[in-house]
Amino acid sequence: MRKLVILLLTLTPLLGFSQRQVQNEIAWLPLEKAKELAKKNNKKILIFFYKKDCTYCEEMKKTTLQDPAVVNLINSNFFPVTIDSRTKDTIIYNGIAYGNQQPASSGRHDWRHDFYAEVAAFTQNGTSQITTPTIVLFNNNFGKII
Repeated sequence: MRKLVILLLTLTPLLGFSQRQVQNEIAWLPLEKAKELAKKNNKKILIFFYKKDCTYCEEMKKTTLQDPAVVNLINSNFFPVTIDSRTKDTIIYNGIAYGNQQPASSGRHDWRHDFYAEVAAFTQNGTSQITTPTIVLFNNNFGKII
């Protein structure tokens, strides 16, 4: 019995240490799961919009989104989601169903999702811009913050 107590006293701090180790990956979630958890836990949602052929998106995934401090910050404060800006999935936002039905105006036959265009567009020099990678933050009720 005494050996068991000593063993437990020795192993208990090690178990606690392993749980406190720095997370090395962002815990990406499906959008619907993130919305459910955000509402339940009063926590914000972070959406990372990317395109598969976007060099800057890939660079951000390999550097910034792998940095232990960034990973810890995101996992601690948000329910993170990745969305391909060209997804064909329907996304419900503010009671409106958004799809991918219109080509982007670039003339290169780039199709982009309407939800991405709605929440990720910004104005620069009086012109509406949309680009990837883009991070958009939402409150726990899925209202856009920034």
